[in-house]
Amino acid sequence: MKKLLWLLGALLLVSAPGYATTLLWMDVHELTRNSTAVVQGTVVAQRTLSEKPGTPLNQVTVEVGETLKGDLDGAVLVNNPGFAGAPSFLEGDELILFVSTRNGTHVITGFQQGTFKIVSNPAGEKVLDRGIPSRDKAMAGVRSLDVLLNEIQKAVVQEGRP
Repeated sequence: MKKLLWLLGALLLVSAPGYATTLLWMDVHELTRNSTAVVQGTVVAQRTLSEKPGTPLNQVTVEVGETLKGDLDGAVLVNNPGFAGAPSFLEGDELILFVSTRNGTHVITGFQQGTFKIVSNPAGEKVLDRGIPSRDKAMAGVRSLDVLLNEIQKAVVQEGRP
């Protein structure tokens, strides 16, 4: 009887729902390929769309300065989950953003993986601050803006479409 109760308890623990999210790691080529658009822009506004129980949803307005892939331009509304681990933004943040669009709704491809903040280093040069760990040391921490732009351009050319 004890074994049966132990087995039943173990079965209940194993069958409990998990609430974690697992993301597949993507390099720049995969981020580009899986995105309908890649843009360089500035965060001009953000607001919370939903504070109801469950996953909060934020909407970020990005003023597109340059379109690297796709056809987004002007002020673009991007939905962004408000849970821990999702990218966070401040008004004025300059970004390279990988965007996936479905039925007119824009979201960030790969959550934080699809966000590169553009910052100035002590020498005043524009560099990227990834802000998340990465398997590839070249992708982690601070890296060159020019290197990322070249990687995106190569990925777009390999796809055979702008």
